[in-house]
Amino acid sequence: MNAGLEVVVDGTIYQIQSHGGISRLFSEILPRMCAMDDSLHITLLTDGKHRQSLPEHKRIIHRAILRAKRYLRPRRVWRPIIPSARRFVRGLCIGRGKGQIWHSTYYTLPEPWDGLQVVTVVDMIHERFPDQINGPVNDQFREQKRRCVQQADAVICISETTRHGVQHYYEVGPESIHVVPLACSDVFRRLEQAHNNSDRSSSEPFLLYVGSRCRYQDSYRTHYKNFSMLVQGYTVWPCREEVALVVVGRLWSATERRHLAELGIQNRVHLLTDVDDEELCRLYDQADAFVYPSLYEGFGIPLLEAMACGCPVVASRIPSTIEVAGMCPVYFESAEVESLLAAFDMALSEGRDSERVRSGFERVKSYSWDKTAKQTLEVYYVLSGRA
Repeated sequence: MNAGLEVVVDGTIYQIQSHGGISRLFSEILPRMCAMDDSLHITLLTDGKHRQSLPEHKRIIHRAILRAKRYLRPRRVWRPIIPSARRFVRGLCIGRGKGQIWHSTYYTLPEPWDGLQVVTVVDMIHERFPDQINGPVNDQFREQKRRCVQQADAVICISETTRHGVQHYYEVGPESIHVVPLACSDVFRRLEQAHNNSDRSSSEPFLLYVGSRCRYQDSYRTHYKNFSMLVQGYTVWPCREEVALVVVGRLWSATERRHLAELGIQNRVHLLTDVDDEELCRLYDQADAFVYPSLYEGFGIPLLEAMACGCPVVASRIPSTIEVAGMCPVYFESAEVESLLAAFDMALSEGRDSERVRSGFERVKSYSWDKTAKQTLEVYYVLSGRA
């Protein structure tokens, strides 16, 4: 019988995100890993209110730690010592970790800690765009991330693209890096009657965009999503009067609404908020094309979601998208509007019964959360000497 495998997971990401790729990753793999290995026991730590449900399994123990900063008032006086106080309280709760593995959901360090450390790196956005993601808070985050990665016994990267970034920016040796790709939910699938569904969100053809957006008034941290370039291209696209643009994401800011009105496309761009996975699946199944214009991504779960639904994909030619989706999308050059418009035209011309779409539908089958969980477990086994 294998010795017990004790893993402590810092659930910081559940306090930061109400939804998102990182929290989706851990919610998917933690229960699966427990189901795969009866000797695995996970302690999931939180020290504040979580913004979404925590993963459940009989061998996942949720432990709420006393939130030190609630009692250190006034905060402006105690702020410099809050991180140390948090580590002290956490240490009292979980000990020094001998014989255990620490796996943080978002670059937190267990100090002091005599056990092993694993970190999952999802992207290198902060490192790639320091001019846009700047200021003391972001500088502090970059330094903490660096320390977390360089102190880790194993670094899990969600793509080869992210692995290259880790090696470039942190000079981490290849022997400690493991590439473990992500997946998408089984919710995303082909719906045979999608195009005849009376509940269709739009009665006209539409392009679909899902995700964060740049704030027009400044260089916001999500500028790398390149939404402004999508809007720029859509505005001059000759077919925009026949094909709408449906955007899934947060509410428009006043500046965004004003900008869309100035461009004369406020009635052609339709926003949907609070969209759950089932509704998003219907949108992928109904859309004439999904547009993924990012300048950089660590992976790209929406690509898999769209391909699983048999939706044509129009995507910027960046390394992570080529790695994840291969030649299934219609690619465009991320800084060239004419290239984007040509990709729109090609995707609509080829339609949903194209070889690209069929290839994408098959390609997505090579990704699964079970595979992600199994490969993560194997990293634990290597560290604990069970490989």
